[in-house]
Amino acid sequence: MSFDHEQIAGLIRKLASADQLLAHTYINGTLFADDNNRSSIDSLKKSGILRTADSADEYRLTSDIKRLIDRLLLRNQRYQQNINMAKIIVGIEEDIDDYRRALEQNQQDEAQFHLEQIDDTLYEAIEALENSLSVMFAAITSQFGFVSSLNSKIRQNQRALAYAQQLVRELNHVRIDDCYDWLSWSSIPPALSRKIIRFIDQYKSVVERLTSIVGRMKELLFKLRLQEQTANRCRAMAQYLRKHPEWNPLDWSEDAGMPALLRRGAGLAQHPCINPSNPALQADLTAIVQELRRQAKPVAPLVRDSTSSPLDTRTPELKTQARDEYEIHIENLFALALELQGRKVSALQYWCEQNLDKEVKVELWLDMVFAQYCCLPRRMRRAITLDMQGENLAGYNGNQIIEEILLQRVA
Repeated sequence: MSFDHEQIAGLIRKLASADQLLAHTYINGTLFADDNNRSSIDSLKKSGILRTADSADEYRLTSDIKRLIDRLLLRNQRYQQNINMAKIIVGIEEDIDDYRRALEQNQQDEAQFHLEQIDDTLYEAIEALENSLSVMFAAITSQFGFVSSLNSKIRQNQRALAYAQQLVRELNHVRIDDCYDWLSWSSIPPALSRKIIRFIDQYKSVVERLTSIVGRMKELLFKLRLQEQTANRCRAMAQYLRKHPEWNPLDWSEDAGMPALLRRGAGLAQHPCINPSNPALQADLTAIVQELRRQAKPVAPLVRDSTSSPLDTRTPELKTQARDEYEIHIENLFALALELQGRKVSALQYWCEQNLDKEVKVELWLDMVFAQYCCLPRRMRRAITLDMQGENLAGYNGNQIIEEILLQRVA
């Protein structure tokens, strides 16, 4: 293994051996030296991983290490980046010319150097665009995107939309198809051609994704503005209700004219079967508790019969479905109303004709008819109208004692 390989491997091992110290320093910002970690800190400081802070025993991560972690974790990174793609492409063209001259002069080391420089430049350009898109999309699609209010979220999306639209215009100004001219020389190596073609494909993919993100951002911004209007209306209504508390709930349960069905009953009193506060039971309960504490072995659970029973493989008998008799009568009533178009059908008369007065009271029958009507599909409720007749309760809008229901089919 060469010296460079050994040096790189040693640096990686040093980072891995001090993972907890580095994580603590990155999260808390500083690390204080003591007798337990002083040797590790000195070794990391000599390697350029840690640096001294304000005091002698205080250490921080060097800017290169912190920037590397931020880049890998996408933290403290802004999606607005100064990417001059035209300047990058001009630099790539110069590197390709230097690479071509080095090959023509048979300078392999210099040619390899230019090839690696071209690869790094192409990768960093696409990576910068990819990171910008990923951070921007995460910011606009999250609940509040690193902000704490709806107004801040709207302003953030407006700035992101303006930046994205400007970036789309700048990227479209670059004629990426002209990059195919880099492949014009006949003896171009396959390694360089693959890198150029991959860069062009990735560039076009980034532009397409950015265009779709702009459309998504416009849609989200429109929804946020609608939500802001709704929030402003709710806020104004809440302020108005606090300033004008005209309405107060009425305690109508004590009204003399209230039916017994709507009156509030007495609260349910719940008491345990054994009242430990009863002085007559305290002595016995204390004796039971003390006896349980003196037991050396707990009471063994009951032995249950765990013998297996044979599995019944017989086919179960078919059981006829039991239908509600009154539900059948109500369905027949609805069918009669549909047949007699234009004529009203009386639920009370049907109750008398079917001799239901001996089985169910008239009040319950009318309630069941109304309840079944409410359960009908919407198209059936549109076909049948109800005319409920009865005495209105004094002082209550829309409440009445139902005495008759007339059903009629709507033409």
